[in-house]
Amino acid sequence: MSGSGTSHGRAQVIVELPNEPEMRQAFLDENTDLIARRMNGMTSLVISKDQVVGLPAFRIGRVTLPSAAQQPPEPGVERPSDAAIQAALAGLICVVEIPAERTSGYMTSLRDAGLRVGAQAAFEAFDHWVPNGDRPGTFHTRPAAEALIRADATRSRNLLGQGVNLVVVDEGFSLAALRRRAAQVVNYIDGWGTYPPNAAPNLPGQAAPDGHGTMVALNAISLAPQARLWDAPVRPPRINDVVPFADYAAAALIWIEAEIRLWLGFAFPGPWVFCHPWGIYDRRLEVPADSYTGDPNHILNLLFRVLDNDRDQVFAAGNGGQFAPHPRCGPGDIGPGQSILGGNSSPHILTIGAARADGIWIGYSSQGPGQPGFATAPGSVVEKPDLCAPSHFCEPTDAAWISSGTSAACGVAAGAVAALRSQGSPLRSMPPHALRKRLRDRARQPPTMAQTPYDLRFGYGILDLDAALR
Repeated sequence: MSGSGTSHGRAQVIVELPNEPEMRQAFLDENTDLIARRMNGMTSLVISKDQVVGLPAFRIGRVTLPSAAQQPPEPGVERPSDAAIQAALAGLICVVEIPAERTSGYMTSLRDAGLRVGAQAAFEAFDHWVPNGDRPGTFHTRPAAEALIRADATRSRNLLGQGVNLVVVDEGFSLAALRRRAAQVVNYIDGWGTYPPNAAPNLPGQAAPDGHGTMVALNAISLAPQARLWDAPVRPPRINDVVPFADYAAAALIWIEAEIRLWLGFAFPGPWVFCHPWGIYDRRLEVPADSYTGDPNHILNLLFRVLDNDRDQVFAAGNGGQFAPHPRCGPGDIGPGQSILGGNSSPHILTIGAARADGIWIGYSSQGPGQPGFATAPGSVVEKPDLCAPSHFCEPTDAAWISSGTSAACGVAAGAVAALRSQGSPLRSMPPHALRKRLRDRARQPPTMAQTPYDLRFGYGILDLDAALR
């Protein structure tokens, strides 16, 4: 069930249920009566179809993410059935709608029972906002942007993403548009679809040709043209109302990880790099306050922590910088310490800010530090962003195609990580946390950066692929 995070004084709570046979069958059958009874048994809350004690008008829905990955596997690898994949999931994602004022207590009860939970959250694309009619194309073209991070270091070593899986987790991209715009063959494999109720499914490779996801994917494959490209369109396409999709993001990550461990990791061996060019603009939409943006125990933030063992996760910092914040930013979600929110503050991911092709920091790029709840030690500063990568550039033969926002920088950085993970790279098998540290330690500090190891705008500096490989 997806929809608004709050409506008429109500809120939605995402719950990860245990993937037990009885619960799984109830989940597949949409048997909310049985799901409610099982939840009652786990939490000692009295739940009926229409009522939780003290929480009137209880409503429960379910979220699924059927696989669309149908590519023939490698010889000797058999694709399991959807039922087998469902049985292998780490948990089952459902959404419970309750009165907003009871949300905190309800989530506490579920956590006390050992369940992973989190409030629904409204994520949006970190596209650009440029005041005074300034055009991103005036800041240079893709070759100059890639020169900023010394992309020739990977190309000259033939590190082009060979044997790497690159997953774009966004609104989806247009495979046809990528093939038209890319300067090389697109090594597209497949992806996963989301199937929201009362709406058309979001299928991989079939998004708008000029959309946000297409821009991000193009930036990634420009640096890793031989990476195996996957599409996970879990974010709803841009519409007038902000539509929360934290439930689908959680379901997607759980399902994809199950498929990797069951068969995709054997059929398509090698590292997996996830690109997340989205986040929170306005914390006023959160119920309760800071329930995703400041809580490391939100189900999504817990998933990022678990995936850090094996997967590279690259996030956009956000577009809430103090000098040119996006108009959708909340009044308290702009500038230093207030604009890198939720999972984008997690120590388990690589957070990317934006700089121009000449190395100048872009004034809308969200500034650190991250949210204090994500600190790894009491009183420590959450040093986010980690790095900056280029944004605000156009194509050398098409000034109308603009890559902008920290989303664009996120795509560049994800492609750079995929290149560093290529077959033959000395960094191919380095653990994700170690690779993040190496990239921070070897980032290039531009003249405009504060002369300290960490800067609120640049993080540790500008991504430098040549230094990373030395």
